[in-house]
Amino acid sequence: MDALTRRSFICGGAALAALAAMPAVAATGVKTLKNGKTTINLAANKALAEVGGVLELPIKKYGKVAVVRTSKGVKGFSVFNLSCPHAGVIVKRSAEGWVCSPPGHGSEFLLNGKLKVPPANSDLKAIKFSANSKTLTID
Repeated sequence: MDALTRRSFICGGAALAALAAMPAVAATGVKTLKNGKTTINLAANKALAEVGGVLELPIKKYGKVAVVRTSKGVKGFSVFNLSCPHAGVIVKRSAEGWVCSPPGHGSEFLLNGKLKVPPANSDLKAIKFSANSKTLTID
């Protein structure tokens, strides 16, 4: 096993920082229907093609929302509100999921919205959805 050099440590740290600071992918193919539901064209949002892909978007009914690809199955998604259940602050992407940064209190959540580190005492609020091979519909 090779020894970790200072250079590779710094480069690795920079790569992780860049990943954590990646801006949200702009959503395309999103429509709000007359009944208040929101549809997302999956083919138009390549970020959702792979497990771990994330799409952040504002939805009038819910505020800022994340759609996360959690498995390859047709319904392999999590959809949740990005407002911290403890502080009400919009959480930000981190290397491992989501974090409630200042002015929040530092709660951390897994990529699928499940609570990882308190002081929050619940997961990010799940939002009902349905999906097929072409479209994800947020209720």
